[in-house]
Amino acid sequence: MDQSLFALPTERELSPAVRTKYEAYAAQGGLLGAFTYAAVVLETDDDGLAATLASIPTALFVTSSLHDDAIDEADDWIGNRKRRLNEHVTLGDLAFTNVLEAANSLPHEIDLSPVLETVRQIGRGQLGEEALEPSTATLEDAIARVDERGAVWADLAVSLIGAVDGYSNEQLERLRTATRNAMFVLTVVDDVEDLPEDVANGVASVPTALYDGDLSACDSPAAIADSFLASDAPRRLETLFDDRRAVLEAGVHDLGETMDRPNAAILDAVHRALAWYCESACSIPVAQSVPPARQREIHTQVAGDETARHRVAERVVADLPFSAADDSETVAAVDPETLAEAVADLPADPLADVLVALTHVATVADGVMSTSLEEALATLERRAASTI
Repeated sequence: MDQSLFALPTERELSPAVRTKYEAYAAQGGLLGAFTYAAVVLETDDDGLAATLASIPTALFVTSSLHDDAIDEADDWIGNRKRRLNEHVTLGDLAFTNVLEAANSLPHEIDLSPVLETVRQIGRGQLGEEALEPSTATLEDAIARVDERGAVWADLAVSLIGAVDGYSNEQLERLRTATRNAMFVLTVVDDVEDLPEDVANGVASVPTALYDGDLSACDSPAAIADSFLASDAPRRLETLFDDRRAVLEAGVHDLGETMDRPNAAILDAVHRALAWYCESACSIPVAQSVPPARQREIHTQVAGDETARHRVAERVVADLPFSAADDSETVAAVDPETLAEAVADLPADPLADVLVALTHVATVADGVMSTSLEEALATLERRAASTI
């Protein structure tokens, strides 16, 4: 990764564990950044402006995640607690300086007032982390909490996109609908993985609200996981995710109805956004996650006949993150006929480059976070087994 976000301290000043955390959070936050980049560059054709705006949610996500870890994990840091607190808080602060630098470099006509209000909402959501009592919190309360601390990141990206002229209020609202529901799913998936810690810390979450009983009465993390897995809560989560997926798909479809850009222009914007992600937000080389032989195979298939091109595009899209129920479905499911029509006349080289980059993104995302309920439940089960 280049140092366009900010220069990390030297190896001697920063422990490998915290450096690895930073890189993982940059890869996660960079997905929001890439989304912002694509939408901005599609409208403005200004890579410099797009990169500056994309760096803001990326760096803020790093800051928030490192500070969140300092809050949640400090009690477990025995022996080197002070150093680890210092690393997490200070590195998070350093990441935030990139936000200040980015904001300072923007043209004066860019109004960040809505962005600042969204950042305040993120902070208020963190302060309200312990406000809900798990034993009395309703599902509606838990969902509202997810919206405050998770889906609000979608609001941040959309407010940055809205800071540039071009998108109508209707289009921004549809963008917000799609991204908020995607972030909701990812946040709740993360809560499933963190269930034992949340129960121990007295944090109300959607998984705990869907469980009929008192998980805090369990005598170990393994017992918490086993009780949850044996209950009806996972099935109820699938139903909730299905509902969110339907809203997301409707938002994406409605947004597409309002876009008057040719597919080639959209492909170009995505191409440029993914190039930014690979160069500036992700520390893992593309060749590491997508071997050269696989890259050549994708290029060959895209350059082949219509059937081969459609097949490889469909496979890449199916492997993208944000699966809500199982490996056969994605939240942003794409109709095969729509996909075939979309890729039929696109230029081969940039399309192949985008498919390679999307394969890279899917691999990286799977490595730094669970993106489906199935993965999160499997992780929870493994963690339970490892503590027995």
